[in-house]
Amino acid sequence: MDQKQDRLDHLINYQRQVPSSLSLPDRQVVEELAARFCSSTQPLVFPLLSLHRFGTATLPLAYSAGAESKQHGISAKCCAYGVLIMSDIFGLDTGDEMAAISCWCQRYALEIEASTPVILREMRVDGLESLMMLMIFKYFMGDLESALFLVSMTSRFLVQRGAHLYPSSAGTYHKHNDAHHIRDLFWVCYCIDKDLSHRTGQPPTINDDHCDLTLPPNYVQMQSNNILSSSPCSSRSSYTVPLYPWDIRLSVMKSKIYNDLHSLSASRLSETEILRRIRHLDEELEAWRVTLPSDHQPTLSFLEQTPVDAHTNTQAIMLRLSYHHCVILIHQARCRIFQSDQPIDSLIDDGHKINFQILIDTSRSILIYLEKALPVLAHECFWVIIFYPMTAITTIFSVALLDNRSDPENERLKLLQGFTHLIRQIPIKRLTVAEISHLEFIEEVVEEMSRLVLLAP
Repeated sequence: MDQKQDRLDHLINYQRQVPSSLSLPDRQVVEELAARFCSSTQPLVFPLLSLHRFGTATLPLAYSAGAESKQHGISAKCCAYGVLIMSDIFGLDTGDEMAAISCWCQRYALEIEASTPVILREMRVDGLESLMMLMIFKYFMGDLESALFLVSMTSRFLVQRGAHLYPSSAGTYHKHNDAHHIRDLFWVCYCIDKDLSHRTGQPPTINDDHCDLTLPPNYVQMQSNNILSSSPCSSRSSYTVPLYPWDIRLSVMKSKIYNDLHSLSASRLSETEILRRIRHLDEELEAWRVTLPSDHQPTLSFLEQTPVDAHTNTQAIMLRLSYHHCVILIHQARCRIFQSDQPIDSLIDDGHKINFQILIDTSRSILIYLEKALPVLAHECFWVIIFYPMTAITTIFSVALLDNRSDPENERLKLLQGFTHLIRQIPIKRLTVAEISHLEFIEEVVEEMSRLVLLAP
C-alpha cells in the first residue's frame, strides 16, 4: 500500500512542478525517428507502432494547435513521446539534430506517466501504443516494478479492445489493419508479462485460459528463418508477421512453468506431484527445443570450446538464455523440500543429486555461452541480460550450500569467482551511476557468496 501511495504522490508532485505542456521536437525529427524505428529490426521483436497510422492520424493531431485541449490530443502527444524514448533505448537518435533527445528521455517518460489517467479515459490506440512503449522503456531500464504496473494496465486495455482473441478479420497479415496491429500489441504484452513473472516471482497478469493463443500464420517457420539469419527478415514489409520477444511458444511455456510449479497452489503440492509436473514440463520444453534449426538448438550443457557464430542475432541469443532459465526454474521446484526443518543430509538422495547437477550444468552453460556471445550482443540489453547470469550464480551458490561435499575440486566456487570478470564485459550503451553502483553491489554480493561457500560443511 505504501509503494502505491508513494507512486501516486510522485505523480501528483510531478504534475504540480512541471508545466502542463512539454514541447515536442520538430515534427520532421519525430517522423524521421518513427521511420527509422519501423525500418530497423526492432519492430520484428517489438511491433509497437503502425507507421501508417502514426503518420496519418497520430502526428497531425499531436502537432495541431492546442493539441492538449483537443479530444484525444494528449494520447497522440504521448505516442510521439513514446517514439522518442524508443529511439533512445535502441540507439536510433543519431545525428546532431537529435542529440538533445537522450537528455530529455526521462522527462518524456514522466510526461506519459503523468498523462496515464487521461490515456486510460480516452482509450485510444495511440494512447495504448504510448503505454506499451513506456513499458518497454521501463523494462530495458531495469525498472521492473513500473513495468509490472504498466503490463497490468495495457493488458486490461488490450482485453477491452478484444486483442486477446484471434483477429476476426481473417486473411493475410497486414500491419495497416488495426485488428492485426492490436493483436501484435497483445503478443508483446503477453511475452513481457510472462517474463516479468519469472524475473519478479509475482503472478502474471494475463490468464491464458481467457485468451485465444493461436499462433500467427507461418510463425514457426518465420522464427526458424530468423535464428538462421544475421539480418532478420531483410526483405520485410507491412505484410511480414513479427517474431515478438523471444518466441511465443516459449512464453506459453513460461506461463505453464510458473502456474504448475511456482504459484501459490503449486506450493501446496506433494513431492510426487511436483516430480510428475517437472517431467511433463521437461518434455514440453524439449518438444519446443527440437523445433528449432538443428545447428541452433540450445543444449543443456554448452562447452567452452563450442564457438558462437559472429553473425548470431540478439533474438537468437535471448532464446538460448531464456531456454536455460526455464530449465533452472523447472528443476528448482524440486529443491522446495529443503525448506523443511529436517537435516539436509537426510533429504538428499540420488534423485536430488542428479537434479543438482542439472541445475549446475545449466547455470554453467549460461555463464559460458554469455561470455562467448558478448561481442555480438546489442548494447541496449544490459538490464535485460544481467538477470540471466545473476540467476546462474544464485543457483550455483544455493546448490553449493546444500551439497558442497560433492564438489571436492571447488568447481562451483571457481564459477562464482569468475563471474565478476564476466559482468564487467557485458556491453552497456550508456554507463551511468545506476549501472556503476549496481555492478559494484553485485561484485560485493559475489565476494560474500564465495566466502560463505568456503565455510560450508
